[in-house]
Amino acid sequence: MILHAESEGRGDAVVVLHGLMGSCENWRGVRAALAGRFRMVCLDLPNHGRSPSAARFDLRSIGDDVAETMSALDVGRAVVLGHSLGGKVAMQMASDHRDRLNGVVVVDISPRAIQPVHLFILRACEQLDLAAAARRSDLDEALSRWVPQRTTRDFLLKNVVRDAEGRFAWRVPLSALIDNYRTVSDAPPLVAPYEGPALFVAGELSPFRLMADEALIRGWFPAAAFTQIAGAGHLVHVDQPEAFVQRVGGFLDQLGARAIRNAVVE
Repeated sequence: MILHAESEGRGDAVVVLHGLMGSCENWRGVRAALAGRFRMVCLDLPNHGRSPSAARFDLRSIGDDVAETMSALDVGRAVVLGHSLGGKVAMQMASDHRDRLNGVVVVDISPRAIQPVHLFILRACEQLDLAAAARRSDLDEALSRWVPQRTTRDFLLKNVVRDAEGRFAWRVPLSALIDNYRTVSDAPPLVAPYEGPALFVAGELSPFRLMADEALIRGWFPAAAFTQIAGAGHLVHVDQPEAFVQRVGGFLDQLGARAIRNAVVE
């Protein structure tokens, strides 16, 4: 499956994968900040944004779709940067499509099964009575019963659009995401360690506690580097965008310098 893509900049390619209920829109600030040094390619995952719907929705099939889309965009190799669900897909690609990777950046997720916290949020979205809402603020107020964090509600409600008749509608197939949630929330079925460059980015205030999984991560990603961003929750790139761009941009710059050194030696 070919996924919706938005590309900006020139240089070594960085393929950006959003999290559950996200889209390319969530990465426009980061994309613009790094586009002066890299070719930033943001993808909408299946069942998200402007990409097609898919009955099969698991980490392996999504990784296959990303690799197929890279080929369609003439991206031979890239650093794959993924947040949350996108981070799990990036880790899976390091197992299944390692020949297409120059490295991975995994944001606030580790290679283990997670508790079904997002399933509660998906079911809360499903409970919203879109037909009863006259304004977007009505939806925000209704969703606050289940989701008290304003930043999270803003993130979720970006998926509500007006249909052709002017009524509110979800642009994501909530039922498909709910049906497949346990599959994508499970540990990625990795088959062998990835020896290439890897950066794991944690939010200091995130409930996922990525830094506590350092030993597990190093078992699968022996060359992994770690960084924790102060004042950031799970939406690291939204909560602290300048610090995020600085840390990730520095890692990407190091990869570029390493590639130049290797080319000179060869």
